[in-house]
Amino acid sequence: MRQWSSILVQSSESMVRVTLNRPERRNAFDARMAQELCEVFHTAGHDPSVRGILLTASGSAFCAGADIGWMRAEGLTEEQAHADAEQLLMMYRSIDECPCPVLARVQGPAFGGGVGLVAVCDIAIADERATFALSEVRLGLVPAIIAPFVLRKTGESFLRRFSLTGEPFSATIARQNQLVHEVVPSNLLDGRMADLVHIVAGLAPQAARDTKALLRKLSVRSDGDVWALCADTNVQARLSAEAQEGLRAFMEKRSPSWALIEAEQGQAG
Repeated sequence: MRQWSSILVQSSESMVRVTLNRPERRNAFDARMAQELCEVFHTAGHDPSVRGILLTASGSAFCAGADIGWMRAEGLTEEQAHADAEQLLMMYRSIDECPCPVLARVQGPAFGGGVGLVAVCDIAIADERATFALSEVRLGLVPAIIAPFVLRKTGESFLRRFSLTGEPFSATIARQNQLVHEVVPSNLLDGRMADLVHIVAGLAPQAARDTKALLRKLSVRSDGDVWALCADTNVQARLSAEAQEGLRAFMEKRSPSWALIEAEQGQAG
């Protein structure tokens, strides 16, 4: 099993749990954590046996963004700074473009780049006491890497309001602006995450991946291309082995056996 220095990776049946594990730095990320997140999300996301990935954090904070010590490295050249920026962008893209569903458990502060991590997850659930801030401007920085992801998730008005002041905002405001999808009391957070993990683990695995892939494609297609893409995707899904099993199971009032479909496809391959 690969040993990670800044994250914990645990597999349980068809789900993978990835935990930011620098609690002494409030889970702020540096070059090593960015590289490790890229690697694990690419590997797990492209493993057909993985149904979903849960992103969590150890300690009291979810993520304080980029590590200040790393960001202010003296003597940094423009070339080195550009390499770091590319690495950060790949970290976010590896989560955003992960083929399987990604869930976020936000139990504490998410500041700066931590907001970006929340934005690239498909399903984000926050503790009611969680706080957020696009704090870059208070440090003389610009939220350039995370801006496209947060903009897509929340809209321009929200991003202008909070990126230009760096003012903290509550989990309730994050929910109202679609940064997170649900806000729950602290004592119910783990139970709600367990429910969602159970739901995701029970989905038709290829259908879930195909749905996520379709949604990504829709945002960059013209109307004419969208209609054709939707029709083609519908046909392919309807004729798939998963659809046949899912519809048959519904008619027979039983749970579908996705594992059997996967085993048959593995033998055929």
